Amino acid sequence: AKQKQTTAPTIHVHCHPCSRISANRQRIMLLALVLPAVVVCMAWHVDQVKAQGTHEVPGSGTKPHIVFFLVDDLGHYNVGYNGNVNATTPTIDLLAKEGLILNRHYVYKYCSPSRSSFLSGRLPVHVNIANRPSTQNGGVDLRMTTIAEKLSSAGYRAHMAGKWHAGGYAFGMVPTMRGFETSIGYLNGQEDHYTHYFDEVKGKDMWKNEAPTKQYQGVYGDQIYVQSATDFISEVAQDPSKPPMFLYLAFQNTHEPLEVPPSYLDPKLNKGSKRQTYYGMASFVDQAINNVTNHLKQTGMWNNTLIVFSADNGGPKGSGCNYPLRGFKFDGFEGGVRATAFVGGPVLPQERRGQSTSEMIHISDWYATFSYLAGVNGTDATSEVPPSDGINVWPTIAANQSLERTELVVTEKTIIQGKYKYVADGSGSGYAPTDYPDSGIIKANTTCKKCLFDLSVDPFETTDLSSSLPDVFSSMQQRLQTLSKSFFQTGDDNFVGPFKDCKTWQEIWNVTGNYVAPLCYAP
Repeated sequence: AKQKQTTAPTIHVHCHPCSRISANRQRIMLLALVLPAVVVCMAWHVDQVKAQGTHEVPGSGTKPHIVFFLVDDLGHYNVGYNGNVNATTPTIDLLAKEGLILNRHYVYKYCSPSRSSFLSGRLPVHVNIANRPSTQNGGVDLRMTTIAEKLSSAGYRAHMAGKWHAGGYAFGMVPTMRGFETSIGYLNGQEDHYTHYFDEVKGKDMWKNEAPTKQYQGVYGDQIYVQSATDFISEVAQDPSKPPMFLYLAFQNTHEPLEVPPSYLDPKLNKGSKRQTYYGMASFVDQAINNVTNHLKQTGMWNNTLIVFSADNGGPKGSGCNYPLRGFKFDGFEGGVRATAFVGGPVLPQERRGQSTSEMIHISDWYATFSYLAGVNGTDATSEVPPSDGINVWPTIAANQSLERTELVVTEKTIIQGKYKYVADGSGSGYAPTDYPDSGIIKANTTCKKCLFDLSVDPFETTDLSSSLPDVFSSMQQRLQTLSKSFFQTGDDNFVGPFKDCKTWQEIWNVTGNYVAPLCYAP
């Protein structure tokens, strides 16, 4: 199925029939744009992880629908339930207050590693600590099984909408090749919310299923993604087989550029300020989540739904507010890596609603946890890449059982052991006041480049103990150095699986009409 083109190179693409992709998507597919080029898709078969055992949520009698909301660059203080009276987030606040608030939910200090960790079940240091664009090899290694593939093997219908940023260099890395039945979103880390242009790659980035699309030019990004989410919910609700659903809604908000429809701007905040726009973007997310949850109720799916909400990192300097935590996005301090997060929905046991937990949970843990709820093996191991790290936290979520975790490698330069935290990852970053960024950053008393904190008594990281506890400091520093021997970065060995026919980005952009697409395809 090849068509010669005289004006642009022919690209041959092999498509992956993920376990929930329908039969018509396993045939030869055409990637077509309104352009003088056709990209050909051929079936590519990969091994699927088989379900091992079955688990049902106690009392539900069925596998739960799972909805994972990931909000980009959301600050700790940029939601009402954390005490911010100026935050217009009533839906988020109610879900959190009626759910289980996660006081210590750790992520990476910026975008792509957190997403790669969630999808692969691995700590960022074992999958991806880079923030590479789709023109470079990165994200989730093709030898790793994603959570979408795990859930699809258990009969889930899976949809991804929004920011992917977990690999787009090879065609096998796009969402529908990684276990999602359908997808709509962008492959890279940021872009204009309306034009979808990303300057770093010199192209527009809007990917739908197996091809770029021009359909949404000028439409606000998160409006597209929320609509696709509700459409997918309707489709699943009408499925006569009544399958469980996995919805991964990765919002573009509140990432820069700071843009939002004017109706979301709060007139009580300084007109035209970054704070007003940023708060408006958070308000848009809140309304979007309201739309999704209401639609789940209208379709009769709500009573069997589990919701997990998290930011991908702390709020960034210049827009997000992480009060009272120290630091910002790109820091190893708590403000950069301790995300606003909660679990909600009717699947959460009644006795756990309206509660909080301070157990140390990591974004990679949802891999094992969701797998457990779906009845599949929650581990992923192969000799070629590091095995999965996440643990099943459902006993903690559902029954308040203590986690046995005593150590967590948060970043390549930050580790927590028991009550102590070693940080060499922040350059003395300070604190945001409650009205940040209208007011400036408050300088930290401790400006150490390598710090030691006792989080049990100093959760805001005000007092460096490296001098007073030199043995603890030295031991943790050495431990991190030892563990670094197991660190792994997707793409450093340039593994692309069968997708070895690689073009330059200029060649691909010529075919797609300046739209982002993978560079490597199966020959």
